Amino acid sequence: MMKESSMHDEIRKLKRQTAALASFGTQSLRTHDLDRLLTEACETVATSLDAELVKVLELLPDGERMLVRSGVGWNPGVVGREIFGAHELSPSGYAMQMDKPVISGDVGEELRFEIPAFMREHHVRSMVNVVIHGEHRAWGVLEVDARAPHAFDDDDAVFLQNYANLLAAAIDRLETEAALNRAVERSELLLGELQHRVRNLLLNIRSLARRTRRSSGTLDDFSEAFEARLQALGRTQDMLTRAMDGTIALEEVLRQELQAHGMDDPERTLLRGPCIELTGGAAQALALAFHELATNAGKYGAFARPEGRLSVTWEITEEPEQVVLHWRESEVEMPAEPERRGFGSETIEKSIAYMLAGEARLSFSGDGADCEIRFPLSGQGHVSGGQG
Repeated sequence: MMKESSMHDEIRKLKRQTAALASFGTQSLRTHDLDRLLTEACETVATSLDAELVKVLELLPDGERMLVRSGVGWNPGVVGREIFGAHELSPSGYAMQMDKPVISGDVGEELRFEIPAFMREHHVRSMVNVVIHGEHRAWGVLEVDARAPHAFDDDDAVFLQNYANLLAAAIDRLETEAALNRAVERSELLLGELQHRVRNLLLNIRSLARRTRRSSGTLDDFSEAFEARLQALGRTQDMLTRAMDGTIALEEVLRQELQAHGMDDPERTLLRGPCIELTGGAAQALALAFHELATNAGKYGAFARPEGRLSVTWEITEEPEQVVLHWRESEVEMPAEPERRGFGSETIEKSIAYMLAGEARLSFSGDGADCEIRFPLSGQGHVSGGQG
């Protein structure tokens, strides 16, 4: 009769576990919250094995520690806080290292492991650990603990491993969904940024066209100047497109324009200042200003003569916090004031005021052009450290 009773108990246990697997498999497809999924998994396992204590351990990104991510039966302060090593001296770490279930019938006689203090405080005597396999690496461990010596057997381990496999598949699905949602959110953010950038670019192009027309004597003059200014905007847009965070270093914008005008000779050019990351709008405004200054330097200034020199320095001032940039040309023979102040001067002075809420002062001496540009850093960029 005892054997028959024991057989019936095993059959009932097997049916209960099979039903639990089927139920969780269906339920996991409907859940979109990872913490809720893990809690439900612990509760189902506890019911299926008549277990007092169940927990899910998540392997942390460093690969060396595990966090009690979820559980049932534990005192407050355990779930979400307790961390221990993912090494062979811990039961769960040993299971992960060996990649197989680990059963310990009585921790009092266990010589393989160091039992964490919080488990001793809960009077854990028996346990079984199985690995939750992730898509690329082990995600963590599913562990069942008992306060009395318990003869966990291979059937229990097989059930838990099957359960852990279902859990791993559900976790992979949720993490994939989360990654896709982040990708969608980023795409929407990038689309909004692109639309904003295109609107600003079209406004800049319209303004360039109007100002270039006013300062051009002939259609050929207009075509040449307008195309050059569009190319300056295009170079900045190309840099913004490649930038991961939508910002460009001030020095990179400056070097780009100097290179485009053949003015990147290190023997004749000095660039120095802190590393400042500019927003797209600030980068466009400065790119146009640098383009006009470089065009002037190439035609009449520092780079119109082999002995000419260019120094561009910038700094951050305090109270108020501003970027102050100095463009200084030297060893140049030119009139103290050009006879005609063209669109280049207007772009440098007026555009900085309109687009950067700053100011620019352009002057000429017998030694070359001298331009000071000031604009508030707030809203236009940030200092990222380092010295140019």
